[in-house]
Amino acid sequence: MKITRISEHTAERKNPVASGAHSRVTVWRLDPGDQIRPHVHAGDHVWVVTEGSGWFLTPEAEHPVGAGTLVFVPEGEAHGMRASEEGLRFVSVSAGGD
Repeated sequence: MKITRISEHTAERKNPVASGAHSRVTVWRLDPGDQIRPHVHAGDHVWVVTEGSGWFLTPEAEHPVGAGTLVFVPEGEAHGMRASEEGLRFVSVSAGGD
């Protein structure tokens, strides 16, 4: 078990928090204009935006997101994120493999 505060995990762009046999938790910090290009990998993903705003990216569209937005991405679907001018912080919970 691990109990922690999100604010303790924003020093780097990608901040691994915890992992187990079937999932991992990462806190992401995207500075203004930074992005994670759409990509695909094994396992479902849940992204929860905790601060800032930006766009959830798919190959077909850009969807606005902000603090309090939750995005569920099934295994095999392309997904990415781009920060607005204010930057963006989100928690990623990933199931399965990379």
